Amino acid sequence: MLKSLLAGSLFVGLPGMLCAQQPRPKSGVVPVQNVEPATARVADTEPVQVNPAELERILKEWETKTAKITKLRGVHQRYEYDYVFSQEKRAVGSFWHEAPDKGRIDFNCKEQPAIPADGVNTQKVDSQGNPFRVAAEAPMMWICTGSDIFSIDVANKTFDQIEIPPPDRGENIMDGPLPFLFGMKAEKLKARYKMSLGQMNGTQGRDDRMVYHLVAIPLLQEDARNWQRAEVRLDAQYCLPIAIRLIDPSGNKETVYVFPLTEMKANSPWDAIMPDPFKPRLSGFKLQQLQPAAPDRQQNVLDPGISPITR
Repeated sequence: MLKSLLAGSLFVGLPGMLCAQQPRPKSGVVPVQNVEPATARVADTEPVQVNPAELERILKEWETKTAKITKLRGVHQRYEYDYVFSQEKRAVGSFWHEAPDKGRIDFNCKEQPAIPADGVNTQKVDSQGNPFRVAAEAPMMWICTGSDIFSIDVANKTFDQIEIPPPDRGENIMDGPLPFLFGMKAEKLKARYKMSLGQMNGTQGRDDRMVYHLVAIPLLQEDARNWQRAEVRLDAQYCLPIAIRLIDPSGNKETVYVFPLTEMKANSPWDAIMPDPFKPRLSGFKLQQLQPAAPDRQQNVLDPGISPITR
């Protein structure tokens, strides 16, 4: 996974209690939780907690615990809400991360999200009371090998390949891509974002596990032109993200990721005998575009509209 770390939390329109941990279904359809009704636009004035000492403690703990992780894999659910057109898109899949610079995330490749039979989500409505229309995202993969980024259109068997400039490889990728998911250093986080604690910080989910809730507001123009607010919910014991929420600058688009903690495997010894997830199998696929990537134009895995910052 490689690109900014933002994908959402669990409040406006997020499916139910994001913190609930559920086992992966054995069928090819992944069920989703109910969502709450929402207005036609995402609220950008949601309250935060002001507690500098507690914030500093959590940021340091997050940095320390995630620094020990060299490999992480799991599954995710993604929900994208368009408040202008009252549309909801859903995706499910797996993700892999290997420090310092490899990542992969799949969308609707082997499993499909549950879609209502009538194609509408009656529990999420716009300002006129109309329910959101629901559809599945097109199958795709995003893979970062450390030197290249592959964006793969599975349905059409095509792909784009973007070369990462040498100065932005290795540990430098954390300056742009994955700070929220895998622990950017606390001082860098505070320099790049206005950090605060969300209202759910210190609460317990349905599984009785305590969560940390962090809110990030961009301080740099490179970030602010692409998103206005990011929220992250961490499992307090492991400091791993269980939900991420991202709001676009207009407040009309919301992207939410849910990461079931019970499906995460960190530093697993079994990884050594598993197929390398960062070597794309592209036999039968057609290359559409090959290009070098400017540091502020690398595609974001969580939201293609987000660009990592230049250092």
